[in-house]
Amino acid sequence: MDKTKIFFAYKHTDEPWGGANNFIRVLCEGMKKNPDFIVHHDANYPSDILFFSHLSSGPGNVSEGKEKRYHFSEIKRLKAQSRAKLVVRAVNLNINANGLNWRSIISYFKGGLFLDIETIFQSEFQKDFFKKWGYRGKKNTVIHNGAPKIFKNMDFSIGKIHNPIRLVSNSNFKPFKRHDIIAKMSLLNELKIVHVGKWSDKIKNHKVDVRGTLRHEEIVKIYKESDYLLHTAVADPCPNSIIEALNFGLPVIYNDSKGSSGELVRGNGIPIDKKNLKKTIELAKENFENLKKKINDDRDYYSIDRAIAMYSEVFNKFRK
Repeated sequence: MDKTKIFFAYKHTDEPWGGANNFIRVLCEGMKKNPDFIVHHDANYPSDILFFSHLSSGPGNVSEGKEKRYHFSEIKRLKAQSRAKLVVRAVNLNINANGLNWRSIISYFKGGLFLDIETIFQSEFQKDFFKKWGYRGKKNTVIHNGAPKIFKNMDFSIGKIHNPIRLVSNSNFKPFKRHDIIAKMSLLNELKIVHVGKWSDKIKNHKVDVRGTLRHEEIVKIYKESDYLLHTAVADPCPNSIIEALNFGLPVIYNDSKGSSGELVRGNGIPIDKKNLKKTIELAKENFENLKKKINDDRDYYSIDRAIAMYSEVFNKFRK
């Protein structure tokens, strides 16, 4: 049987960028190690599978108009000239994260491009909101992301919770990330919060220790000194920070409003009581050791190896 040639349309960067870039980077690296696949970024190279992460061709900032994207006409041309199968990894919809915006709907469903192809959703939550806004495709799979191997903490132990409790949050500012909740929680005497990622100058950070954008090696050092990941976002389709923290062995304090957080946490954390933040921290203290024991049994689910195996199953459907 010939090797399956897979065109990865998204060309990642090795520099610190964001969750999607990090996941696609380690996915690409893992797929290259599979002897059944030839993985490449050359649109002119003959391919059996065209793999897209939405329309993106690489990292960029959508809000600043700097994201690199393929046009629908380019995708149709590539598909026609190669006769390859099209596999698309769905990302977020602006209408889900930021409210009503019909342009975000049109960008996905224009010309029916995404209705009769193999679609990979990052969570059941994401699949549901795509259905809500018009998705009618039948060929789809839900695959949660996986954490890069650097997050597999080989020195994992139950340990004792710190006093004050140490939380780490990890996200770049967007309104739906709800950094205002992080700032409000930092005013509690029972805890200390370190934040990794960009912080808005429109939100007073109070006692949050903002570290900015860091490399994975630096994030792991912070995780080793932390008790919980604090994830306050809503409407996230599959936050990599949750996956990475749980793979490392950190339980999660998460926002259980709409989003995939509860689906991903799978009982390995504490939902935020937004009406009583102090109670949330008390529950986190009381349940710490039990959560750490449970996570020790679940950590492998969050690994990149599990995600690579599931993506390989999808790609293997089209082996010749």
